[in-house]
Amino acid sequence: MARAGTYDLLLELASGGMATVYLARTRDDHTGDTPLVAIKRPHRHLAKDKAFLSMLLDEARLASAIDHPNVVKVRELGFEQAEPFIVLDYVEGASLSELRKELAAAERAVDTRVAVRVVLDALAGLHAAHELTDDKGRSLGIIHRDVSPHNVLIGSDGRVRLTDFGIAKAEDRMQETRTHEVKGKLAYLAPERIDKRRTCTKQSDIFSMAVVLWECLAGRRLFRGDEAIDTLHEVMEAPIPRLRQLGADIPAALDEAVARGLSRDLSVRYASAAEFAQAIERGAGPANVGTAADVARVIAAVFGASLRHRHQEIRTAVGEEAAEHLLKATGITPRPPPPPNMPLSTPALYAAVSPPAPSERYAYGNVRDLTPSRRFGGPWKTAAAIAAGGLFGGVAALAVFSGVYGSRHAAPAASSESTASPPPAEARDPRETMGAAWYGTPSAEGSSRAEPFEPPAPEAKPTVRDAGKSRAPHESDVGTTRNGFTKLK
Repeated sequence: MARAGTYDLLLELASGGMATVYLARTRDDHTGDTPLVAIKRPHRHLAKDKAFLSMLLDEARLASAIDHPNVVKVRELGFEQAEPFIVLDYVEGASLSELRKELAAAERAVDTRVAVRVVLDALAGLHAAHELTDDKGRSLGIIHRDVSPHNVLIGSDGRVRLTDFGIAKAEDRMQETRTHEVKGKLAYLAPERIDKRRTCTKQSDIFSMAVVLWECLAGRRLFRGDEAIDTLHEVMEAPIPRLRQLGADIPAALDEAVARGLSRDLSVRYASAAEFAQAIERGAGPANVGTAADVARVIAAVFGASLRHRHQEIRTAVGEEAAEHLLKATGITPRPPPPPNMPLSTPALYAAVSPPAPSERYAYGNVRDLTPSRRFGGPWKTAAAIAAGGLFGGVAALAVFSGVYGSRHAAPAASSESTASPPPAEARDPRETMGAAWYGTPSAEGSSRAEPFEPPAPEAKPTVRDAGKSRAPHESDVGTTRNGFTKLK
């Protein structure tokens, strides 16, 4: 059995790009009186990297200082054969990312009450981190900087914990981020994280959490590009549609609260996680705020089968009696062994805890923002146009530039930060009510199924499917113009 310091590694829980997480127990505890723990070990090629090691030390130091029920507790930092590892409290359940993917694959949606409860709990943990002070009462200035569905853990007890403070920023942190180096998951970065002229503050975490809630309620990804640069461009400039415009059945006040959390203007965005949480709770109203029991029922229905398999793996690793003691010491009710050939999931149970996925909200694929001013074909087409202009002379260059310029500056999108109530969705051009990309279930390589949703639209207005077709070519003295680009004669 593999070891890490004074711990035996029982089984692998998850593996990411930088580290692997294991379920473990104290090595000398053969009676099961101490709880199970989770151990994060960096991949071998990173264990000697000074920058990564410093980041790991930061995570252990910062997270261990946060004592809050909605933050995963870090117990210690250890070394095994000169390779570091972090010992954390074990949270039995799943991440919000895993929950969304599992439900989306079964064409089910995250229930509004559950989504609101999950985000309220995560905001409580985030606020505790933001307000943490040292022994002298001075703020530590902690900013998580990696708020995303992957780092929101939902326990089988219905309690939500925020985890992974590995790239958190604190005033006295040992590791300073390299100049202009952008960390965190790109689709959840706040605009000021990208613009080096602006300062990253705790409001940046609020923006990220607002993206998380928006995606749960809308049922699709908010910012998603084919390339990293496209995603960053969307975070900075893409229109952010209101949830009610997309068909989300939520109160207008909750829609307004989410929109304010997503404001790119820091003077409009909420100043603290607690303020954002209060606005969500007021806007949602009692009928749309779930309880821990509601969340626990969802986890039991979606992940109950896989957790039964996990308990059986623990019994296989340590023995029946020791496993029962370990689970009880961890505060987990032992689950019965799974019957032979029991699948890891049972989607037939999802209907009892999650609504069907409305086609207007839960659509797959990568439908792009249709506003002409946002994108005109990617950097390679721009470079090609410039090269063609230089080669064929001023007249041809002028024609190309005119086509591109006209496309880029046509019909700018309405500001997403307006506080005025938006017009009804049916009265708006479908191009205004669509964001950057429909939410999809990514594969291991990050791709998604291409089944774009086509919203109803008046006959005189283009549909999403029409937008994907090329416009008829237009002949001129210079060349053939199609979709704003001129193929020179």
